Amino acid sequence: MNKRRIIWIELLRICACIGVIGIHVASQHFHDMPVNTSVWAVSNFYHGINRYAVACFVMISGGLYLDRKRTWNLKKLWTHSILPIAVAYIFWQVFYALYRSLTDEGLKFGSVAFFKRFLVMISDSYFHLWYLPMLIGLLIITPMLWEIVNSKNGKQWEEYMILLYLIFKILPYTVKVFPIPCKEHVMNVLNTVQPQMVTGFVGYYIAGHYLYQYGVSKKLEKLIYILGIVSISMGILFCYIRSQQQGTDIQDFYENYTLAAFFWGISVLLFFKNYVSKIKWNDKQEKRICFVGSCTFGIFLIHVLVRSLLHKAGIDSMMISNTFIAIPIVIALIFTLSFGAVVIIKKIPVLKKWIV
Repeated sequence: MNKRRIIWIELLRICACIGVIGIHVASQHFHDMPVNTSVWAVSNFYHGINRYAVACFVMISGGLYLDRKRTWNLKKLWTHSILPIAVAYIFWQVFYALYRSLTDEGLKFGSVAFFKRFLVMISDSYFHLWYLPMLIGLLIITPMLWEIVNSKNGKQWEEYMILLYLIFKILPYTVKVFPIPCKEHVMNVLNTVQPQMVTGFVGYYIAGHYLYQYGVSKKLEKLIYILGIVSISMGILFCYIRSQQQGTDIQDFYENYTLAAFFWGISVLLFFKNYVSKIKWNDKQEKRICFVGSCTFGIFLIHVLVRSLLHKAGIDSMMISNTFIAIPIVIALIFTLSFGAVVIIKKIPVLKKWIV
């Protein structure tokens, strides 16, 4: 792996982190505003356009963890990779459960009701923390996947597994939410066989390694760009239309398991790999990019707290009349403040190792 390739991955990691923040900023009024308002329409746009983020995060992990130059030791896997993520998950799960319990005005600290609510909240992943148990699951099976994708026929096996993922996970989910003729019969056919190995995010994980290791032809790359732009545009449009029809917010058409999110995520990764990677940076700039990239895990974990505190202070996507401008401003503010908080935490050795 050369220097330039590392830089484009770090830049993609930063961009994906911003995308996750974008989804969560847009979701604030996506769920609580009437769907016939301009605020909701703009929120729907940003909610959809940032859907590359999770796919890219998973594909980055696949590209790096399944790299043929990496050697796997089970003890090292569990102590160096899985354990820190598990500890960070437990810490932030407890932290957010406590924060939500303390900020609930109807509960008195130390009361039975307070502890009951705390226990309920701690038992269920907070809305952005689901990503950590999912990543742990992928890491657990990584040594087996590594053996497969780096075998003599590894490329063919990867193409086969990605195809299975498309057929048995992405396609059924997309068909389920899109209005198509004879949907019930099509779903019956697609649901006839559903191997567990192609569920979840493992398809993105393997696709990340495949694109990182082999790439695609120029012709296929152009097709993927077209599919990515068209599918995410259709997803946003269909969410808008269906929401107007039903009078409630609908986001099914660009969820993580749709063709829209799949092709949009791959499009963004290919763009960074094939074009952003050609940008030349000096040593000082590379160090800065890599440092910010190393902070994205912590930014991801803490940004929800920053978003909540800003919202309580009246700083959100409705702080000015133009929501289209307000959302990027709030995204930039949350990213900057979260980054600053992570930089401070990283100066504390124990916290640096275990929670960011």
